[in-house]
Amino acid sequence: MIAYNAHTPMDKHLLKNQVIVFSHPVFNIGNAYNSGTGVFTAPVTGVYMFSAHFCFVHTKVWYYAFVREEENVIVKGFMYDSANQNCATASAVILLQQQERLWVECTYDPGADIFHESSYTRNTFSGSLLHTVHE
Repeated sequence: MIAYNAHTPMDKHLLKNQVIVFSHPVFNIGNAYNSGTGVFTAPVTGVYMFSAHFCFVHTKVWYYAFVREEENVIVKGFMYDSANQNCATASAVILLQQQERLWVECTYDPGADIFHESSYTRNTFSGSLLHTVHE
């Protein structure tokens, strides 16, 4: 079994092309997620599901992407709310080859702290192996 769930971004003020490091793993079965770098490395070839939950500061715009190895963008999007702090979730199901890497990246410099966390909100990045693929 391969599965992880990590929370709390190490940096709240992100730069363009910066990997978002979720530094506090709740669990990391199989040790495929590196909480020091924010990078998931597939231990086996298979179909994986990834999800990231973002809570962001109002009046700030930021863009993100799930990136697989050197700029191969899987999911991308942006968030903005002029009046309220808000949360949203992005997810992807993807085939990864053994030792292929995936991470969440900021794709635009928001110029300020972007993430909001409180006793009611938490930013997370999680993933799990759905099915092993034998070639």
